[in-house]
Amino acid sequence: MCFRFFSEDPSEDFLITGLGNPENRYFTTRHNIGFMFVESIASTFDFGDFTFSAKINGLITKGKIKDQGIILLKPSTYMNNSGLAVRKTKELFRIKPENIIVAHDDMDIAFGSQRIRKNGSSAGHNGIKSIITELETPEFTRIRLGIGKPEPENNTADYVLSEFSEEELKIIAESREKWAKIIETLLFEGAEAAMNAFNRKN
Repeated sequence: MCFRFFSEDPSEDFLITGLGNPENRYFTTRHNIGFMFVESIASTFDFGDFTFSAKINGLITKGKIKDQGIILLKPSTYMNNSGLAVRKTKELFRIKPENIIVAHDDMDIAFGSQRIRKNGSSAGHNGIKSIITELETPEFTRIRLGIGKPEPENNTADYVLSEFSEEELKIIAESREKWAKIIETLLFEGAEAAMNAFNRKN
């Protein structure tokens, strides 16, 4: 698939990135809920298939939500280097940082809940840390998707790379409509409206 360059002026398109690890063995792990999020958005709004781009080292698809141009990205750089693909996509399509939305896993949020955040620190998330470093700014929107905390005796690294249960995957599938509403609210009403609407316990 060939993607055109835009003019020298910044594009009004939005970049929505889901964070995760690219190998199939990680597909249904907790760390990959960001990938699940953008795949759900692509399906809900009838985007085309994700296609690998060597220029950005990631899988992308492009479409519209209503009349708003959207690029969806799944970095192929592994979680800790997610910023490389985000920066290259930003540069290729001339996306403004404030038009970048990143969906990622968060252990500090209960499973099935989410928090919208307009900017700020990485809060210890290596994928977000990489994006802040590569973009040289924290001024992008985050959708923090709750995956819950491991039991005290369990290792954090093992937990985030563990697979969701069948019941959890069912709940994720049922989140499709809610996730679509989050994106529509962010796009057409702004981050404050999305925070007011969705930053509460389910």
